[in-house]
Amino acid sequence: MAAAAALTLKNNAAGNVTFDVYSVEPDACEWVEAGATSILGTNRFRMSRKIPADKLNGVYRIIGKLTYPVLNGTTGLLDGTVTMNFEILRPAKLSVTNADEAYARFKEAVAQAIVKSAAESGAIPT
Repeated sequence: MAAAAALTLKNNAAGNVTFDVYSVEPDACEWVEAGATSILGTNRFRMSRKIPADKLNGVYRIIGKLTYPVLNGTTGLLDGTVTMNFEILRPAKLSVTNADEAYARFKEAVAQAIVKSAAESGAIPT
């Protein structure tokens, strides 16, 4: 298992944004944007897991959540938060190769213009 370490994510301008480890629990880790000046406006990424009781035939569950709060430039109050979630359900009996293939397809699906458009306006293909 990987040790908790800072993450670097690209922003919309393809610039690097560093997220420092904020908390580590036995089944979860949370990162916050480095250099954040307001708790209310801090970007966060959290990932957690649920290990099945039956580790041979059960299903592993991985949950991720990225939050992007937006503060009003005039008042400093929260205008709203964009939240993006994902969930991975991986049957234990499937191979790492199967998980790798599904991950590759998921990553490409999220990168599609139709997903970006849905995030911006709620529009989906009809």
